[in-house]
Amino acid sequence: MSDSVLYDLPGEFVSSMAESSGYCDAQAVLPKDDHYIAFCTCGRWHTTVPTRDEGLALARAHTVETDSN
Repeated sequence: MSDSVLYDLPGEFVSSMAESSGYCDAQAVLPKDDHYIAFCTCGRWHTTVPTRDEGLALARAHTVETDSN
């Protein structure tokens, strides 16, 4: 067993964050067919991207933008 809930229960973690949020508590970049879906638990940001790296970069930018508001 690993030391992180993200490795043990990633689906449950993201689901629980989405249910209790409205804030930018967590972002995810998930594979879907030949692309990735990136989203935030705030519910105000989601996108489809061709690569995981692009999704991670956009998630970071979203978090920075949200923190500055």
